[in-house]
Amino acid sequence: MIWSSEERTMANTQTVLIHPAVDNGIKRGKPDFSGGVLTCHCTSKPVKVRVSAQTAHNHVCGCTKCWKPKGAIFSQVAVVSRDAVQVLENGDKLQVVNKDAPIQRYACTGCGVHMYGRIENKDHPFYGLDFVHTELSKDEGWSAPEFAAFVSSVIESGVDPSRMDGIRARLRELGLTPYDTLSPPLMDAIATHAAKRQAKPAPAQAGQSAPAASAEARQGAATEAQWKSAPTPPAKKNESIFARLLDKLFGGGQRQG
Repeated sequence: MIWSSEERTMANTQTVLIHPAVDNGIKRGKPDFSGGVLTCHCTSKPVKVRVSAQTAHNHVCGCTKCWKPKGAIFSQVAVVSRDAVQVLENGDKLQVVNKDAPIQRYACTGCGVHMYGRIENKDHPFYGLDFVHTELSKDEGWSAPEFAAFVSSVIESGVDPSRMDGIRARLRELGLTPYDTLSPPLMDAIATHAAKRQAKPAPAQAGQSAPAASAEARQGAATEAQWKSAPTPPAKKNESIFARLLDKLFGGGQRQG
C-alpha cells in the first residue's frame, strides 16, 4: 500500500501523546461552572487549593517552566482571578519554585506539583490573574483547552525535532491550534498593555507648561524602564534566545514532576 504524505502524518499522530487531559479528546466546559478544589499528588496530607470561579484561556503549553505530569510533553494551564484562589489545607508545604521569576509558582514540597502561579508585579500585563492546572481537580466543568502555546519549546525539553510535524498535526486534530507564542488574543492583550504604558501625553500648547507627572505615573515609568533595562538572563547550554526572552516575561524553574 502506498500512502500519501497526509495519510502518513495522520498515522503518525496515533501514537502522539500531548497531555492526559486531552489525549482521549477534549471535554467541554460548563458555562455555569463555579469552580472546584485542586489537590496535589501527595497520598498523605495533600495540599488543597480552592478555585471559586470558572477559568479562562485554558491551553496546553510546551514551555519548560510550567509543571507537567509524568510522561506528558505539554502542560495544561488556565488563568483565573487571584481573588478566587484560596489555599485550604497544608499550605505549609507550599514553596515558591523561583522567587526571582515574574510568575511565583507555588509548588508542593512533597510531590513537586505546582498548585498555582501568582504575579506580584502590578506592572506585569497579567497581574491579577493566577495560573492553575485544572487537571488537579476532580470537579467537572472547567473551561476546555482552546489552543497550544510555545509549541516549539518542547524541543528544549528533549523532544526530537523530527516529531514536530506529527505533534502539530495531532494538536490540530484535537482542535488545539498550535502557536509558538501565546494565542492572538493574549498576545494582543500584552501589546495593548505595553502600548498604554508607552503612551505619551499630548504636547502642551504654546505658552503653556506641560502638567507635572503624578507620583504614580513617575513610579510606573521608572518600573517600566527598570524592566526594559533588566538584562536578559544569560544563556544556558543549548538554550535558545527565544527561551531566554520567555524567561524574562514568564520566568520560572525547570520542569518538575
